Amino acid sequence: MLVSTVLVSILMIRVDTSAQSPNELVYTVVERQPEFPGGKAALGRYLASNIRFPSSLMRKNYNTGPVAAKFIIDKLGAVRDVRVTTKPLDKNMQKGMQEFMTTIIAAIEKMPRWRPGQVNGQSVAVFYTLPIEVNMQ
Repeated sequence: MLVSTVLVSILMIRVDTSAQSPNELVYTVVERQPEFPGGKAALGRYLASNIRFPSSLMRKNYNTGPVAAKFIIDKLGAVRDVRVTTKPLDKNMQKGMQEFMTTIIAAIEKMPRWRPGQVNGQSVAVFYTLPIEVNMQ
């Protein structure tokens, strides 16, 4: 991954050049982060109601380890290029984990528009990492 660094005033702005289209810069650090409509609490509620944890993993009390969704929030607030990262998958749990990752991707792809990130008062595309926490209570 090639990462460029641009100095703006005193603030460091990093640009991820691996996930951008020819006409769009995708930032990894911005002055104002993108925000889900209604804030973090609304994002938590949205994820809880839209991501299903497979019963096959729940029955075995499977510890998914760290799971994160990585995606781009464009300058209009739309979500695109969703990816999910996890620990290496146990062979016995691959089907359940694939199902889990598919529900994460589907939930994120249908999210409403976010308030986009900003640099110098301008809306910009941002590469965003969202940790997904599994609570089996």
